Amino acid sequence: MKMKQQRFVISIAAILMICLLVSGYFAVAQPGSSDDPLITQSYLDAVVTPKAMQAAETAADEQANTLAARINALSQQLNESITAAAASLASDETFLKRVAAAAGGTAADSGTWESVTLSAGQKVYLAAGSQVVLRSGEATCVESAGKGLVNLSVVGELTQGQSLSLYALYTATTQSSGFQASERTKALICGDYSVA
Repeated sequence: MKMKQQRFVISIAAILMICLLVSGYFAVAQPGSSDDPLITQSYLDAVVTPKAMQAAETAADEQANTLAARINALSQQLNESITAAAASLASDETFLKRVAAAAGGTAADSGTWESVTLSAGQKVYLAAGSQVVLRSGEATCVESAGKGLVNLSVVGELTQGQSLSLYALYTATTQSSGFQASERTKALICGDYSVA
């Protein structure tokens, strides 16, 4: 009988010891650690979610910057290609004759240069395909249908308000694009034009 009581007491003591060890373990273990993989909602909201959001925002910003740089590079390549194509067409006599004929001009057919003197503020509207060389003074580009003058000397396009360079050869790719004199200006024009 004493032996059964001793075993019972030892069993109870062992169970109590195991309970104490387990409760001590849970009291010491950190939530979310490898020892205790369960985490609370407050830990998730205060620690895990902000870190995940920050990582996602950083990755999104890097991706957006990469895409923006790629778009800018492609846009620049496209602009360069368009400028080169416009310059190529502007020096193609057959193309200029067709454009001038379609617009009702005869610029590419005349082949003669006329000297024109302008006062400050006067504008010259060129027929498509007409060419101009500024000999003296200053003038700025006047656009028509969103297009200015093509500089055949350096292969580039002038837009509204940009200055013409002296002795550079310009051509109009659209009807009524031209230039405005900023002061007394002399120019050579080949093709149809009007002064206003």
